[in-house]
Amino acid sequence: MMQEEGVAAGVGILRQREKFAAVTIYATFAFVGLGAIGEMLELGGVIDLVDAPDAPLAVVYQAVMLANLAVFIASVIAISMWIYRAHANLHEAGLPALKFSPGWAVGWYFIPIANLFKPFQAMRELWTDSHQTSDSFSADPPGNLGAWWGLWIVGNILGNISTRLSLLGDGTTIQLAIALGLASSFCTLFSAWLLLGIIRQITAAQTDGLEAAQIFE
Repeated sequence: MMQEEGVAAGVGILRQREKFAAVTIYATFAFVGLGAIGEMLELGGVIDLVDAPDAPLAVVYQAVMLANLAVFIASVIAISMWIYRAHANLHEAGLPALKFSPGWAVGWYFIPIANLFKPFQAMRELWTDSHQTSDSFSADPPGNLGAWWGLWIVGNILGNISTRLSLLGDGTTIQLAIALGLASSFCTLFSAWLLLGIIRQITAAQTDGLEAAQIFE
């Protein structure tokens, strides 16, 4: 009975954290979208951060970029809290043979090289075991899971290349940097949209499976 009450409480916390994560993801849509508009204006020469950084549109664009950074940090915190709680629920339910602890399910995102594949493996385990799949690593993950991770990786790679090219300061190079930055923004938008769906699917699965059925005993 104590275990069941603990799992039910954990699922309740997960639903709260889902709402917090959703708010930050919607904010990401807004500011990444505005940033993409700014990148298109910059690519078209309407905004020039090099020669006219004090122009009204340039000032607004820079403010949007700062706000985008703040929203990104908030989303990292919110999503990390959700991931930790979702994994903790599986452990508290006594599910056997879990390969990822709640801490490492979050921690792998911050370990170089490993963060290219370990977070995806942890999310795959979380999705499949939350949906009561017996063997989380032999089961095929849903298509949106792979698409989410692929877009996230590609978006980060393009963003890093864009940043490095922009530091060179050459006109042609800066144009390429802006174009790559714009592509990175679109990857981020689609990745965030898919992640929101994944978060909702897992939360719903745990609500139905852990809280209502308690079949993991």
